[in-house]
Amino acid sequence: MYENLKPIYEPKKDKKMKIVVLFSGGASAVPFMVGGEEHEVVGAISTNKNASGIKKLEKLGISVEVADIRDFYGDKPITDMKMREAHDEKLMSIIDEKKWEPDIIACSGYMYILTKKFLEKFQVLNVHPADLSIKENGKREYTGANAVKDQMEAGEKVTRSTIHIMDEKPDHGPILFVSEDLPVENRGPKEQQELMKEKCDGPAYRETLDMLSKGMFAMDSNKNVYVKHGDRWVKKF
Repeated sequence: MYENLKPIYEPKKDKKMKIVVLFSGGASAVPFMVGGEEHEVVGAISTNKNASGIKKLEKLGISVEVADIRDFYGDKPITDMKMREAHDEKLMSIIDEKKWEPDIIACSGYMYILTKKFLEKFQVLNVHPADLSIKENGKREYTGANAVKDQMEAGEKVTRSTIHIMDEKPDHGPILFVSEDLPVENRGPKEQQELMKEKCDGPAYRETLDMLSKGMFAMDSNKNVYVKHGDRWVKKF
């Protein structure tokens, strides 16, 4: 069965896995991405010219470019996907012009849907503040912008974050990694989500990128994810 598996990333001799970050706010997971033995963040793009993450990343020595999406759209609605395609073209042109040549695009608080052309060109990862392996009637239970609030209202006692491959349907791409538990305790949804950035999002991204850079993830033709354990591939989620 293993002959049908395709590595999500194959390590290159004497070369680190290159990562480019997309962000719109604080880019809270990025400090957890740096310092890897076999991967490096080579650049980043902010879609918000006022994002607090810009200075944070620059202090980490990461080159940051700005492609402000609100300026790009002007008076047009931000949901206009034709304009989104054009904006994604701009993102791709920045990546090409900077000669970053990423193996992986890592989204950290990137607030917009990426279009098919971008997703076909790059392998894109995202972090979501819920365990996407939890399903109800065959569908992922906690998707969307209010995932933390939805979990707490459903009576979940812990929250987790998921690192997944992005596809055209938000929060529905193949799962690579689910973080450790963070007990809800007496926090509200906003406070819980803020703490998740440090306790769940960042550590999960760090572990995923470390495993990915070592060639430990593969996928079959049905987009099932497998993790390498010694000489064996084990199906996950």
